[in-house]
Amino acid sequence: MTDFIFVDEKEKLMGKVKKGKIVEIKFYDSLLGNIYRGKVVNKNNALGAYFVEYDKGKTLYLNSKTFYKIGDNVIVQYVRDPANGKLALGSLNFKIENDSYYVKRFARLIKQKEGKGRDKAKFEAIGKLKTKLIQEEKFFPTPKLLYENSLKDKYLDENKELEVREVDIGNLAEFRDFVELIQEKRPTYGDLSLIIDELETMTVIDVNSNSKKSTNNKDKFLENINMELVDPILYNLKARNIGGMVLIDFLRNENQEKIEEAMREKSKEYDLECEIFGFSPMGLFEMTIKRRGDSNVTELRKRNLLAL
Repeated sequence: MTDFIFVDEKEKLMGKVKKGKIVEIKFYDSLLGNIYRGKVVNKNNALGAYFVEYDKGKTLYLNSKTFYKIGDNVIVQYVRDPANGKLALGSLNFKIENDSYYVKRFARLIKQKEGKGRDKAKFEAIGKLKTKLIQEEKFFPTPKLLYENSLKDKYLDENKELEVREVDIGNLAEFRDFVELIQEKRPTYGDLSLIIDELETMTVIDVNSNSKKSTNNKDKFLENINMELVDPILYNLKARNIGGMVLIDFLRNENQEKIEEAMREKSKEYDLECEIFGFSPMGLFEMTIKRRGDSNVTELRKRNLLAL
C-alpha cells in the first residue's frame, strides 16, 4: 500500500495518506508563519495584552512584556489561526528559515538544520533577513506583509520522500472515508468502540468493550482492550485536529504504566504536539494538545467540504 501526499489546488488543501488512510490535512491558504509590520490599535496594560492590526481591518492578539503605545508599529509573526471565537495569535519572537538554517528574533545564534551541511551564502542570507525584519519596525506604511511563509512548499519539502499526487478531493476515496470518520461520535473497531465528545472546554473520550467478553484473567483482558485502542484514540485526535485538554476514560486495570508508555510512543508517531500528564487519582488519563486552529470538522464545514 503506497503512502503519498495529495494536493488539491482548487481547495488549497493538502495532506498525507499512510497505510491507506489520511493521517493529516492542511490548508495552505493559511497565514501561519507570515511576518507583518502591524499597528497597535488597542491594549490592556494589566494583562500585557495588545491588539495588533496586521492587515487592513484584521486584528490579532499579542501577549508581550515589551511596552507599546496605541499607534506604535510592531513586527509580529502570525502563529495561530482564529479558533473557538478567539482572535488569531501573534508573536514577537518570529522564526525564519531556509533549507539549511533557522533563527528566531530573540535567539543569538543561527542554527543549522539536522542533516544539512554548512552553506556560507545561506547562513549570511538568513542573518541579513533577520536584521532587515527587525529594522522594518520604524518604517511605514503600516500594516504591511514583510515575509510570506509558503506552507505548501515547506510541507512538500518536509515530505519529499513521498510521492505527490494532484487530486480533486471529492474523488479521493481516502478523503471520503476520512470525512465520515471525523464526524462519527462513536467510531467502532471490531468489538470495541470509542465515544468522543468534543466539548467547548475539553474533549472527553470513553473506551467501550461493547459485546467483547473476557475469556481469561479479567485485568489482563481489560489491559488488552485499552492497549488495542491506544492507536485509534491518537489517530482520532490527530485526524480531527483536536486541541486543548483531553480526558480519556480507559477501562480500569492495574498496569497503568504500560498504557501511559504506549500513549507517549504513539503520540510521537502521529507527531502530536502534546503534553501527557498520565492517570489522575480518579483514574482518568489526562493530556493536552497544542491548538492549531479550529477542528477539522469545523474547518471543512466552513469551506463546504463535508458533503463532497
